[in-house]
Amino acid sequence: MSLAKLQKFIQYLRGSNVMAQEDILRAVRQMSLFDRRIGQLSAFRGFIQPDQINTVLLDQSRNGGLFGECSVRLNLMNAQQVSLLLKLQKDDLFLFAQAAVTQKLTTTDKIVGHIKSFLGANPEAAREPDAPPSQEKAGLDRQVRTILKNIEEISPLPATAQRAVVMLDDPEVNLDKIGEILSVDPGLTSTLLRVVNSAFYGLRDKITSVTKALIVLGIKKLRQLIIAAAVMQKFQGVPPQFAQKFWENAVRTAQWSKGVAEFKRMPETDELFVCGLLHNIGHLIMMQYFRPQQEQIIKTSGAGRNILDVERSVIGGTHADLGGFLFNLWQMPKETIQCTMLHHHDLNILVNTPNLSEQVYVVHMASDICSLDPNLDAFAYAEQLDRIGQRYVELLKLGAGFSIDKVSERVDASIGQLMGLFTGR
Repeated sequence: MSLAKLQKFIQYLRGSNVMAQEDILRAVRQMSLFDRRIGQLSAFRGFIQPDQINTVLLDQSRNGGLFGECSVRLNLMNAQQVSLLLKLQKDDLFLFAQAAVTQKLTTTDKIVGHIKSFLGANPEAAREPDAPPSQEKAGLDRQVRTILKNIEEISPLPATAQRAVVMLDDPEVNLDKIGEILSVDPGLTSTLLRVVNSAFYGLRDKITSVTKALIVLGIKKLRQLIIAAAVMQKFQGVPPQFAQKFWENAVRTAQWSKGVAEFKRMPETDELFVCGLLHNIGHLIMMQYFRPQQEQIIKTSGAGRNILDVERSVIGGTHADLGGFLFNLWQMPKETIQCTMLHHHDLNILVNTPNLSEQVYVVHMASDICSLDPNLDAFAYAEQLDRIGQRYVELLKLGAGFSIDKVSERVDASIGQLMGLFTGR
């Protein structure tokens, strides 16, 4: 019903010479890229911060209720905001208007004015009821709640890491005690030192002990790196071939994130390394704990469908959503959660979304680069790489002196040794 209303509105725009055909097509294409889930729309409109979506989902999985009801209960949104989001979610007419504004084809005031004129001239369209939720959507909503509950159950970190993280949250923590606790678990310690030396690749002296790591890094960074090491320890139940491919992509994305951050002279480039390293953690969650669904996703996406669309149709969300939810449970920094949640989002939507950390765009760029087809020949790869660089130059304020080829050279020069540091080979 809503679609018929949109078709009439498009005819109205054409007949009134309000919008050119090409602009209408651009808006329709942009409209198709919106994630209609109310949480994503609430972040896009700036009603909540993107990482707060996970707070609402956690409450929803524990206490039930709709997303909007939970967000009101948590005082994150009010009833009027929820009502507006439901209209945006269900009515193609309003989503088309939002897409047109996102594409900078018009302003909000102008398109709202045209909608009012259209509905005034077509009162029957204003009375069209929203389509009821399908049985498929209701089933997916139940699936989402089940998966989120399961993630909460499997979320605890390895015991040693959990104890260390809890102690690091104490402002009066005894660093010697932290070192003693970590040293009890040689596997975690070894993994932690590999992650540390990878994140700080290029240090004059290699960090060879937990004590030295504590002195060099400080509490905040060490907490994040302990969790990164714990991730590697926790997700060892995935097939070795999958794990190798996963971590190779993770390390490359991490180094690209750090390389771009270094060019921008951003502070704490090592934190960008960790954001890039862990951004795809949802794939490990799916492969280890939800293998039947993951195998269904792989099989269906192999038929040519977009893997994110397939993930949404199978589990009601994406691997990025699952990763963000897990990191929220682990109380990872906001930047890490946002990078994990949003690395596949359409760039036009991201740049129009408030409350985003700059790190999101850096990891988004690194993820785009590391998702290039590995079978491309050298010329095609260089062409695609340059195109990605141009896409982000203005957005990240990289300046006229930015050369993606030079960053690529530095990344490629370090990646072999970096992979050895990280994997222990």
